[in-house]
Amino acid sequence: MDKNMVRKEVLHTRNNMSNELRKLKDKLIYDLFINSDLYKKAKDIFIYVSFGSEVSTHEIINKALRDKKNIYVPKTDINKKEMIAVKIHSFTELNVDNYGILEPISVDKEKIASDFDTIVMPGVAFDKEGNRIGYGGGYYDKYLEKNIFKAKKIALAYEEQILEKIETDYHDIEVDFIINTEKIIKTY
Repeated sequence: MDKNMVRKEVLHTRNNMSNELRKLKDKLIYDLFINSDLYKKAKDIFIYVSFGSEVSTHEIINKALRDKKNIYVPKTDINKKEMIAVKIHSFTELNVDNYGILEPISVDKEKIASDFDTIVMPGVAFDKEGNRIGYGGGYYDKYLEKNIFKAKKIALAYEEQILEKIETDYHDIEVDFIINTEKIIKTY
């Protein structure tokens, strides 16, 4: 199945999950991540701000800020199809963009990927080898390709998003870990 078909089917499944089930799964994923060494050892975290039916990152961001971790979130330039990482100290520094996604208002605290130890990446579908299908914009692939980095790349995913095998292109960046409601999958 091609990437667009996988994207369409997985998004349909994810979008049709009940709010109650989503909240339960989000809590299980949150607990597993927060109690892992991946989180405990992280100091500089680049993390997406969840939107729509994505695995929620809001509580993770709040917890990390309380734990005095450095938190960076994406800010996109849709015209250039580029993304930067901007440091935040609270959700009050975010504003809703044209797509309804929370993004930083200011860009004066930009950081490059080589400085992160942890990157929590969004995605539509994943396989157990770490292959990832995003939303089709290539923002994370382009950002990480341009920046040399040592960061652990983590995906938070519902079981419905983890497939046996997905087709990817040469430029698609893989994740190192997938955290679902039951376990942390090491992909390398």
